[in-house]
Amino acid sequence: MNQRTRITLFTPLLACSLAIGTAATGWAAAAPKTAPGAASASAACFVEVKADDATKAIVTGQGFDKAKGDVLLDQTDGVGGGTATVGDDGTFTSGDVPAGKYKASQSGGYGSDCVGGAAAQDAVNQKLITSERERGASEGFTDGKALALAGTCDAQPKPPQNQKQNQNGLVPNSEGAKKADEAHHAAYDAAFTAALKRYCTG
Repeated sequence: MNQRTRITLFTPLLACSLAIGTAATGWAAAAPKTAPGAASASAACFVEVKADDATKAIVTGQGFDKAKGDVLLDQTDGVGGGTATVGDDGTFTSGDVPAGKYKASQSGGYGSDCVGGAAAQDAVNQKLITSERERGASEGFTDGKALALAGTCDAQPKPPQNQKQNQNGLVPNSEGAKKADEAHHAAYDAAFTAALKRYCTG
C-alpha cells in the first residue's frame, strides 16, 4: 500500500473515531449524576428551640422513609445528637437535644439539613397554607358538583371550618394559620363555583 493510499484510509477512520469520542463525551456530560442515597426532594426537618429552656431544642421532620430505619440527628455546630423514629407517614419528632444546627440522615446517606429560626417557621406556615388550599379546592369542587347534580344551581359556597391538625414540634403561628384559613376559603369558593358552571347546564 503506497503512502497516498494509507493517508486516504486513515483520514476517515480518524474522523469516525473523533465523532464517536465526541458523542461519548457529550453523553457522559448529559448523563444525570445521581449520588447513591441522595435525599428525597420532599425530606425536610426543622429545629425548634424550647420556650422554657433556650439551651434545648426539638427536631421534627417529614418526607423520610420508615423502611430505612431511625433518623440520626447530628449537630453540625456542636457535639449534640440523637436518634428519632420515623412514623408510617414519614415524619419524626425527636426528644430534647442541645440547641443548635442539625442534619437528619438515614442509612445510605438519605438526609436533610434542618432549618431553624424564622426560616423554619416560614416553612411550617407555608406547608399548612398549601395543604389547606388543596383541601379547600377538593372540598369545594365535591360540594359544588353534588349540589349541581341535585339541581341546586343557585347555591352559594359555604366553606367548612378548618380542621385542627395534631402536630408535634414546630407548628404554624397565628399569621400562618390566618393565611391558611384564607387560602382554604378562596380555593373552596373558586372550586365550588367552577363545579356549578360545569355541571349546571340549564
